[in-house]
Amino acid sequence: MIWVGALFMIIGCGSLGLYSAARIRKRPVELRECLTALTLLDTEIFWGNTPLPEAFSILRDRTDGAWSGFFAELSERLHKGEGAYGAWNETIEQQKKNFCLKTEDWQVIKDVGKGLGRSDRQEQHKQIELVKQQVSLVKEHAAQWSEKQAKMWSYLGFLGGAAVVLFLI
Repeated sequence: MIWVGALFMIIGCGSLGLYSAARIRKRPVELRECLTALTLLDTEIFWGNTPLPEAFSILRDRTDGAWSGFFAELSERLHKGEGAYGAWNETIEQQKKNFCLKTEDWQVIKDVGKGLGRSDRQEQHKQIELVKQQVSLVKEHAAQWSEKQAKMWSYLGFLGGAAVVLFLI
């Protein structure tokens, strides 16, 4: 009976480690999806001359996962009459919990909202391009960091479970 309990302890701690590792690995993926979404937004604003509420509705349909929900809420806020900058920041605050991004990632993404709806297409295009470059740099750093951290958490979960079992025995 003790061995069964020990096995469950190791499996339980290992599962927690694997869960943490999966969340860490998801961060670079979400940043890559953000880059894709920003490219689509830039295309809609600059080349398509699409109004912001419609552009966000299009992005809602063309993005996957949490970003789809992000743009759905953003579109809804703009249709209710909120300003683009305020809606962008409020949506970030409401949607943070659905992502695996860090606070510094959100600081870069918040910069997109500064130019939305306040300037002409050319200025919005420049602002989005600048943020895309910053997100790209953050994504590269996140990819390197997540590779190391995910391995560590995977091993730490199982080794922590084994340590708890040894301590209890």
